Formats: sequence, C-alpha cells, structure tokens
Amino acid sequence: MFYVAGVLISAMAVAVVAIGWRRARTLGEIARGLEMLAEGRRSRQLLARPGGSLGKLVRVFNASSLEVHERLTRFEEDRQQLRVVLGAMAEAVVAVDARRRLLFANASADALFGLDATSVGRLAPELIRSPQVQNAVEATFRLAHPNAYQGELALPGRDAPLRGPTRVLAVRGTPLPGHPPSGAVLVFHDVTDLRRLERMRQDFVANASHELKTPLASIKAYAETLLDWALNDDAVNRRFLERIDEQVDRLNVLILDMLSLARLESSQAFFEHGPLSLIPVIERCVEAHRDRAAAGGLALVFDAGSLDGDILILADEEAIRQIFDNLIDNAIKYTAEDGEVKLVCSLAPTAVVVEVSDTGIGIPRDDLPRIFERFYRVDKARSRELGGTGLGLAIVKHLVSSLRGQITVTSRPGVGTRFTVQLPRAFVPAPRGQNS
Repeated sequence: MFYVAGVLISAMAVAVVAIGWRRARTLGEIARGLEMLAEGRRSRQLLARPGGSLGKLVRVFNASSLEVHERLTRFEEDRQQLRVVLGAMAEAVVAVDARRRLLFANASADALFGLDATSVGRLAPELIRSPQVQNAVEATFRLAHPNAYQGELALPGRDAPLRGPTRVLAVRGTPLPGHPPSGAVLVFHDVTDLRRLERMRQDFVANASHELKTPLASIKAYAETLLDWALNDDAVNRRFLERIDEQVDRLNVLILDMLSLARLESSQAFFEHGPLSLIPVIERCVEAHRDRAAAGGLALVFDAGSLDGDILILADEEAIRQIFDNLIDNAIKYTAEDGEVKLVCSLAPTAVVVEVSDTGIGIPRDDLPRIFERFYRVDKARSRELGGTGLGLAIVKHLVSSLRGQITVTSRPGVGTRFTVQLPRAFVPAPRGQNS
C-alpha cells in the first residue's frame, strides 16, 4: 500500500516538474520571440499548445507576431522612403526637439549650414550661428500645431575669409504636436536667385521706361517748338528736324537691340551656325572701327598670334560680328585720347581665345558682376552721351552663351578693362582619300 502510494506521489511530482518545465520553456520561447520582434526580425511560430491562460497567450502571440513584424517592416520601409525623399529635396530641412537639439538634417541642410553626421544630438544654436535662424526656431515653438511660421532671412556666407555671398532664405517652420510642442521642423528655401531676378526685372522696367522716355521727350519738345513758331524759321527748323531724326535713330537702335535680346533669351534660332574661319571676321570688325579710333586719337591693334584662316569655330558670321563690334565699340567709347585698344588671339586645345583690352577708365569692382545685365550702366550720364543703349553687353553675353562659349572680364579703374572670349573650335574631318 505504502509502496503504491509512494510511486503515485513520485509520478505526480514528475508530472508537475514536467509541466513546470514545459511552461517555463514556452515562456522562454515567447520572450525570445518578443526579443526578435524588437530587433526587427521575424519571430518563429510557437508549436507548444498548453492549456489555460498560457495556451491563450501562445495563441495570441502566434496570431500577433506576424502582423507586428509586417507592421514594423512597413514602418521601416516608410521611414527609409521618407529619408530618401527628404534627402533628395533641394530645400534644406531641419528638425529639432523641445530642447533645441538637432534631430534630423537632410543633405541640403548639411551643405547650407555646414552640418554632418556628428551634428545630430547637438544644440542647434551651437551648430547654426545665425540669430535670424534662431529667431525663426523660437517663433515656431511659440505656435501650436498645425499653425506654421513663415518668414525670410539673410544668411551670411559661412567662410568669412573668402567673403561668401549672403543667401536669402525663405523659411517655413511647423511645430510638432504637443503642448508645449515636442519639437519643430523648419524648411529653408534658397530664394537668392529669385530675389535677384525680381530686382533685375524691376530695374529693367525702370531703365527701359527711362531709355524710351528720354528720346521721346526730346522729339516731343522739338516737334512742339516747330509747331509753335520755328517751322517757318529757316534758321532753326532744319536743325530741329535733324535733332528729331537723331532721336528717332536712337529709338530705332534701342528697339532693334531689345528685339534681338528678346529673341536670344527665348532661344529663337535666327543664326545658322556652321564652320567659320574666325580671323577674317575679326579683321573686318577691326577695320570697320579703325577710322573712328583714329579720330579719337587711339591706337587700334589686332594681333592674330599663331592663328590663321584654317582655325575654325562653329558659329554664324553675324553673331561673331555683333560680339566683337560691341566689345570694340565699348573699348573705344571709354578710352581717352592717346590710349590703346588691342585684340589678341590665342589657341587653346579645344577653344579659340580672343582678348579685347583697353587703357580706358575701367570698371569699379562692385559693378563688375552686373555689367552684363540689361540697361546696366557704370557711368549712366556718359553712356547716354556717347549714344549707348545699355544692351550691348547683355547681347554679347547671350551670343557667346548660344555658341557654348564663355566670356569673362577683369578691370581696374583708371587702368583699363579686358574682356576674354572663349569660343569652341570646330574640327572638320579631312575628306576621304586625303592624307592627314
């Protein structure tokens, strides 16, 4: 009896231990499955089927682990897509937390503010030393989601010794949800070029109106004088009519230049580019201005260097003539008596280089970046007195660009100015059967 009872007790103890061991193993498998989900890995399905509450836990785990893994996978995919989208944006995107520590910055923000991978977690005021940017951050935090801050600020160049240009930035700041906000996202859009174009447009309207108004006012004044009393006065009527004719010619030249520039800017093809020998065209341009240079007491020199008629460029003769007519004309206008205007040609591996230099009044450094703008004049009174329209250099710039060339300028006031034009060479293959 006692022996049987002992065996039963031992069997029950073994069963209890076995049950406890299976429960412990099942709980361990659940724990390992949860750890795998936390690491982003897919958890295995549990095969154990215990009863009671543990069995219910196993069934819930098996049913939920797959869905949780799929959700985590989609979340990670969405996060990566968001990073790619933000990274590809031209606008600079910066996110900070409530303590003003950097949470995220895309590639454009890195380039704009000089950030890198080590910047995340650091205080934004330490990374971006701009009071205007900090003001935009604080203004954003004073709002409540979904309101947004909008403004515009000037960001000086980061490299002071090189005097980097100031950038104009439009900023939009959005606070993150929370009271107070848990963070903020700021988007910076560089509108420097847009503001510059707006200023150029405003200047163009003002300058074009002035350029048209001046000769029209003269024509009207002379016409009214003729109508009032001078028409029958032989001493003045012819002189007044000559003045009207001069102003009409000035208007005609101005309108033709404006039309030419408009066609160039709209990329309308009115030149037929082909292989062209450059030297003869420049020689004709120089000869056309030689008498005028001599009348002003100037030396007009042309040095073809090592170039000859076999050196070709891909261009239209009229385009080349307009380029160098304008450059030579300007050089003569702004060079005093006994000065020199010189054209020098040289050969580069893939381009022909032509330098047009003078010993004239020169151009101030602050004006150099704007001399190719329409109607921009360094000396407005003298330019109009000499009969310029203010469009010549703008036309030159567009013509050179249409030829896929480059034009640069260097100048020192009182010393002179040098324009350097680079035009791509045209390499024409030799006819078949001809030795190279």
